Amino acid sequence: MSDIAFSAHLTVTEDIDPDGNLPILTAAVQLDDDAAALPLPGGPQGDFGDRGAPQAPFVKMGTVANEAARPTGLGAGDRGKWWHRLDDDGMDVWTGTAWTHSAAAVGPQGDPAPATTLDVTTVHDAALTIPAIKITGPGPALTAIVTAPAGLPGPAGPAGDSGAIATATDYDGSTAPLQGGVMAYNLGSKKWRALPPPGGYGPWSWYGTDFAADQETATDKLIAGTFGLPALPFQYRPLVFAQLATYCQTGQNSDVLACVRLNNSNGVLLAQAAGIRADGNYNLYGLNPTYGDDATKPLSPSSAYATVPAYQPASLVVTAERVGSTTSNATIGYKQATASLVVWAMPV
Repeated sequence: MSDIAFSAHLTVTEDIDPDGNLPILTAAVQLDDDAAALPLPGGPQGDFGDRGAPQAPFVKMGTVANEAARPTGLGAGDRGKWWHRLDDDGMDVWTGTAWTHSAAAVGPQGDPAPATTLDVTTVHDAALTIPAIKITGPGPALTAIVTAPAGLPGPAGPAGDSGAIATATDYDGSTAPLQGGVMAYNLGSKKWRALPPPGGYGPWSWYGTDFAADQETATDKLIAGTFGLPALPFQYRPLVFAQLATYCQTGQNSDVLACVRLNNSNGVLLAQAAGIRADGNYNLYGLNPTYGDDATKPLSPSSAYATVPAYQPASLVVTAERVGSTTSNATIGYKQATASLVVWAMPV
């Protein structure tokens, strides 16, 4: 803002502050008549004022034939009401204190509007306690969403019947449950499913007369027994323990080896006799889990070696096999009396 110069009479008086003994200067300015008549410069823009009261909308009240037919007794509360003047198609508007006329302000009547349709839906939620209604939609097609407030909780009802897990909507029934199995939640399908027993399923066991009768003959291999396992709903590896008394003729550069094989007498080796191979007598040997023929095959948790696929039956074949010289004609044999076989299905 630029400076404004004007003539004036300036009077300065000096006084002493009685409390602090400080000098006080007081200046009095007296303008002459010409300077006092000068307009003061404008200041900065001020804040917005308070919001005014809303204006009354135009509300059509009807028709009047002419000015003389205007209604009487109107006041400030009737502001915004208007009547259609038929003599000139004008509008007579009451402002709250007087009439305002606009000639030829009313045109011909338009076509009827399409019928309004209202589609009402309700919202039920125990957490909503305040009633509300929301109307949306363009033109005559409207949608009203009504929220009815929740009432007070009612008394507890009787206990319902227990539902079956197998019929639940979040249960995956593709794998059948087994005794000892566990339930697990699949994050991918967002469903619960049955998993195989984590400690294995079983055992199955056979003993004595479950095996074939005693045999002793000059052959490469004797089958002491074949034992079936049912189809299971998961892939597994048989974990086999057994015992079998076997015999091999001496002086033939041969020995006898007790084995358990998968599905047939030449199948994958599952268990093998441990201990010293002594010929000439029947010796009882314990069979421990052994995977692989010429040497134990290394396995890992992800290996599928020596496994049975899901939903397929299997069989375990207990054999007495002659090992050593390939030209030997030694007699081999086994005894039924002390034979035993125990197996668990270990999930893979």
